Amino acid sequence: MDCTSTLFGIESFVSDHCGFAGVIKHDFKDFVVHEIDMHGNMVQLDETYKICAPGIDSVKERVECTLDEDHAVESKATSFKCPQNAFQNEATCHDSADFKKNKTSHSHQQLLSNSTLTHTTDKQSNQLGAENPNLDEKRTSETTETCKSTYLKRLREVLSDDIVEKIHAFAESEFDFNMLRSKDAINDAQIPNGRKNTTFSVGVVSSKETRAEIHSAIKYVFPHLCTDTQKPSDGRDGLEIIIQTNATYWKLRRFIVADEIDNFMHFVGEKEHSKTFSLTCPEDKEVRTQLHRVIAKYYGSFLETKTFVTSDGSDQDRSHKIVVRFRQKYGGRGQKRKVTEEKTIFSGFILKKENLEMLDVINKLAATLRVHSSDFSYAGIKDKKAITTQLMCVKGVSIQRLNSHFSKTDVAGIQVGNIHPLQGPIQRGQLKGNHFDIIVRDVKLQKKGVGDIDETQMVVRVEEEVKKAAQNVKTNMFLNYFGQQRFGSISDIQGNAANIGLEILKGNYVQAVKYLLSPIEGKDDAVNKAKKFFQETQDAKTTLSMMPNYKSRECMLLKALHRHGLDHDGYTKALLSIPHSMRQLYVHSYCSLVWNRMATQRIKLYGSQLMEGDLVIPAGVDKAITRDQVQTVTQENISSRSFTIQDLVLPLPGNAIRYPFNKVGQLYQQSLKQDGLSQNSFRLNSLKLNIPGDYRKLFSCPTDLTYKIYQETGSSLVQTTTQVEVPRTLLVGTTNNSSYQESSSKEDFTSKNKINLRLSFRLPTSSYATMCVREMMKQ
Repeated sequence: MDCTSTLFGIESFVSDHCGFAGVIKHDFKDFVVHEIDMHGNMVQLDETYKICAPGIDSVKERVECTLDEDHAVESKATSFKCPQNAFQNEATCHDSADFKKNKTSHSHQQLLSNSTLTHTTDKQSNQLGAENPNLDEKRTSETTETCKSTYLKRLREVLSDDIVEKIHAFAESEFDFNMLRSKDAINDAQIPNGRKNTTFSVGVVSSKETRAEIHSAIKYVFPHLCTDTQKPSDGRDGLEIIIQTNATYWKLRRFIVADEIDNFMHFVGEKEHSKTFSLTCPEDKEVRTQLHRVIAKYYGSFLETKTFVTSDGSDQDRSHKIVVRFRQKYGGRGQKRKVTEEKTIFSGFILKKENLEMLDVINKLAATLRVHSSDFSYAGIKDKKAITTQLMCVKGVSIQRLNSHFSKTDVAGIQVGNIHPLQGPIQRGQLKGNHFDIIVRDVKLQKKGVGDIDETQMVVRVEEEVKKAAQNVKTNMFLNYFGQQRFGSISDIQGNAANIGLEILKGNYVQAVKYLLSPIEGKDDAVNKAKKFFQETQDAKTTLSMMPNYKSRECMLLKALHRHGLDHDGYTKALLSIPHSMRQLYVHSYCSLVWNRMATQRIKLYGSQLMEGDLVIPAGVDKAITRDQVQTVTQENISSRSFTIQDLVLPLPGNAIRYPFNKVGQLYQQSLKQDGLSQNSFRLNSLKLNIPGDYRKLFSCPTDLTYKIYQETGSSLVQTTTQVEVPRTLLVGTTNNSSYQESSSKEDFTSKNKINLRLSFRLPTSSYATMCVREMMKQ
């Protein structure tokens, strides 16, 4: 058995014909894939293909979406310019012209609604600041004190004076304690009585609105504290409000000066998206880097930071400021949208790509349209080493803008056409299947039993074996294994997608990223040189400069590591920097490996017979509701032949599926336990991943299968179409022959003396053409 096939659990066969040898994917042009839409039509990039998306006839241009073409839409990680007057005041929130004005939080407005506090307008503020540069800081201090008074007044209205005084005492005690502990000369052993941080209970509050007011008031008046709620132990209605030390405050306190820390916490809490905040920072670059990372760690989901240098012209007077702003809600500065209706606009198109990974294609399209890669949706990921055609959707871009960009944009290996409006995004699995046109080159008989025969006899014998193989795969189907491309490059055994997925599920994010950035042995191209450099030096910044730009995934990881550091948190942020669908793909790859191994075990244990405890999904059940339609086979079902072997499914591991109630189910549990996993391992909040699991048919069958045997002279020797009905019984067997060969060499397979095989067939969604061809070749 070929070692790579065994590694990925691909071991068994269904039929017992001899098969033949050959090379697939010698060139990407030898593997052509067309998606089959939900109406059963083959997706093609020409005028003959009619778009039949649901509701498309009723879709009109509902939304006018105009963009300021003079400004590039930047990504969430983009740099930003220093706001005007950003360095005039050290502890002041500034109105920024780069952002639209947003409302303050509801609870903040509610608490201040009855106050006599007056706010100056932006124009008045700028005029006052220009007249007296110290006035802004004074006014900010006065405003803060006024707000605190208003909050305290409201606290006394909703709580008793006694409770408010106790909150004051608790706040002072916690502040003094943490100030003492934060001093370098003091350690825990020197703290009196071994005191630890404590909590204070405000009591049970039944009203949700009142709880919100209390939360906002305490966080504003005492920024070094935070609040939480819990169910009361005595079972009373409402929730108990608990006050405790805000650990984030004290982590920031190491870097932010005392005069600024409270105002910074107010800035974070009020979430005024039109504001920016300037922080005084030390001249030590390493300390500034740590401050950037601390803010990114706790507030990176909605805040971003950048260091600016200010100077009056001399090097001696150079100083640094860190400017903090809220991340852009709509994808970048300079983007102006005029939406006439509440619904988001969606535009569909047909994508044809050649020899490109899906992530690279999406990143190129996103850069061209100046949108996020997450704005694209599609039914499924297609092969890299192939020519593939499929339906795509992009959110927030009009068909006029798509036409405008792609009529003048020429991206190598990418073609876009048939642009049309859609009512919503394309969902994963929203297709009937795929149509394949495959060339198998240098077809030969298996060596066993082949004597000295001439070319004509070889062609006849090959035709006989191909015919038998085609009939068998139509009659007996094939094992619905996940193909090797599901797991990544065969040459990169250590860093294959399944290993990465397993490390992610185990919480070993550092190891997962190291696998992603590990070099492939024996390769010395620019990509692997960069990876080797990182492996030896752990220098993310220099490695990033060495890494070719087209390696989108690696560049995203390195940028995140450079920004967030090489600790566990930095590696977590690195994984979060790549698209959610890719993080999910690695975990799914591991689940696919488990499925492959269990499929092999199922065949070895029970063959093609349904057994008690098996799981089945009856024919005709909608794929979208399969989890609710899974049934367990009983002895009565077997006796009455209620189900066929075509209904048999095996589960893909997850947190919301069940396993077979027989020996196969026990093998699943043993396999997961050996890998250090349980059912709870498939929910990863830190990476925003929830893997519920799924069910997959054990067997698959091609339709519309035709084949043609020919030589490069162009003369067709044999052309036969098979149309065999699928019976209810199968022949099942295993073989010790090596797997089919998937070529990466430059050997010439186009010689006129070599026999080639052209295959054409359709497969249902998620079935792999390489596994169908493998069953036919039986190598």
